[in-house]
Amino acid sequence: MPSENALLAFVAGFNGGLPRRVTIPPGDDMAAVEIGGGSVLIAVDQVVDGRHFVLSEAGPEAAGRKAVTRNLSDVAAMAAVPVAAVLAAALPRGMDQAVAERLLAAARETGAAYGCPVIGGDVSVTDGPLVLSVTVLAEPAGVEPVTRGPAAPGEGLWVSGVLGGSAAGHHLRFEPRLALARTLAADAATRPTAMIDLSDGLAADLPRIAPHAEVDLTRLPVRPGLPAPAWERAIGDGEDHELLFTLPAAATLPPRVAGVRVTRIGTAMPGGGLRWLGPGGSPLTPSVRGWEHRG
Repeated sequence: MPSENALLAFVAGFNGGLPRRVTIPPGDDMAAVEIGGGSVLIAVDQVVDGRHFVLSEAGPEAAGRKAVTRNLSDVAAMAAVPVAAVLAAALPRGMDQAVAERLLAAARETGAAYGCPVIGGDVSVTDGPLVLSVTVLAEPAGVEPVTRGPAAPGEGLWVSGVLGGSAAGHHLRFEPRLALARTLAADAATRPTAMIDLSDGLAADLPRIAPHAEVDLTRLPVRPGLPAPAWERAIGDGEDHELLFTLPAAATLPPRVAGVRVTRIGTAMPGGGLRWLGPGGSPLTPSVRGWEHRG
C-alpha cells in the first residue's frame, strides 16, 4: 500500500505552481488562501469505521464528535479561530436511520460547542464502512497563523497535556487546544516559532517541525497507567491531538497556560537526527515510529 509520507511529499511537489494568493500551501496542518482582502484557512480530515474508531463499540455520538474535533485540532495548531465546517458522510447500506441521525446530530452539536457550526455537506451510501469527511474553515486570530516552521537550532521543544493512551479511548475524548494556542500566539514572548497537531504521535510528528532534536524522555508527560515501557507508548500511540511547539531557547512558560499543562521536553539541534535520551542522558532507541494512516 502507498506510504502516507511519500504521498504527502508527492502532493507538496506541486506547491511551486500554486497561485500567489495561496499563502500556506500543502504540507501544514491547514492551507491558507487570500480571499477578498482577508485570509481563509482550510483543512479536511476523514475518519473511517474500523480504522479511526469502531462504531459498534464507540457509538455514533463519539464517532460524530471525533470527526469534528480532529479538524479543530488542526485549527489549534495554526493558532486560528474556527468559522464553519461542512461534513460529507458515506453511510453503510442498511445503517439504521436513528443511528445515522444520532451521528450527524453529534457532529452538529460538537461544532456548535466550539463555535464552528456545521453548515452543509453531503450524504451518500456505500457498501463499505462508514466514512466521515469534514472540511473546516478558519480565520487568523488577530495574528499571523503559526506554521510548522521548521524550528531553528537551540529552540525549546514543548508539548501540551499528557501523551499516550489512544488505545484506551483518549482518541475519542480529546479536547482541541484552541484557547492554549491562541494564548501563546497572542504574546510575542511566547509565540511559537513552529507548531503541529500531534495526530500521528511524537515519534512521527516531531521530525515534521524539528528533524534534528534531542528529547529528554525523563521529562515526557506520560499518561498514567500506560504499560511499560510507557515512554514508547507516549511517543508512538498517535492520536494524542495535543500541540507540539517550539519557542526561543530562553523562553519560559508557567506549568499551565490557559488551564492546560505545558512541558518542555527537549531542544532542536543543528544536526544529528532525533536523539531520545533516558536517565542520565543515555541514548535510547524506540521500536515505534508513530501512527501511519494505512493498513
